[in-house]
Amino acid sequence: MGTSDKPKVLVVDDDEGILYTLKAIGQVAGWSVNTTTEPNIALASLERNTYDVIIVDYHMPDMDGVELVREIRKTGTKVPIIVLTVDERISLAERFIETGANDFAIKPIKAADFISRIRLHLMTAGPPKPTLPEDLPKGLSPQTMDLVLETLRELEATEEWVTADDLAARIGIAYPTVWRYLGVLEQEGSLEMRLEYGGRGRPSKLYKLA
Repeated sequence: MGTSDKPKVLVVDDDEGILYTLKAIGQVAGWSVNTTTEPNIALASLERNTYDVIIVDYHMPDMDGVELVREIRKTGTKVPIIVLTVDERISLAERFIETGANDFAIKPIKAADFISRIRLHLMTAGPPKPTLPEDLPKGLSPQTMDLVLETLRELEATEEWVTADDLAARIGIAYPTVWRYLGVLEQEGSLEMRLEYGGRGRPSKLYKLA
């Protein structure tokens, strides 16, 4: 999840009425719900945001749900995806799963059942969130450590290694500061580190969560 405690849900459906309904259900359930009628806008949003569950409609004019699921999975994200459909054919459900969806739900949506379904995926999705090391050294704050961990978690989906310089730029804090936090995480065994050798000078240290 993001730095807030609310699960983040992205909904893609060309029916504004469905979007309104799901946003209202999300408010009742305590989720932060982003909605769009445009699959391409949803894909662009994934480049800037991290979501805990994605919900996509099957029948959309420009890009159907199966194609959208396929495009989402090309980004490398492992976030649970639920497809909405009025079609109950088993063959279609199997096609959803083969493409990369985790589940499907039949319209019309029943609020109580839908909330239970989303909560199940929120509970079972992905590895556990990294916990803050205990007893941080003097001068280091839990809030900044949480930002460092969250940024490293976001990079896990693409299996990307990052330097201290790159991480500092992503978070918006100074290199010496982020280097201290990385040192604590490395000592705790929460990070993997490897060296990347260039043409000249010292090799760069690259990090990712263990």
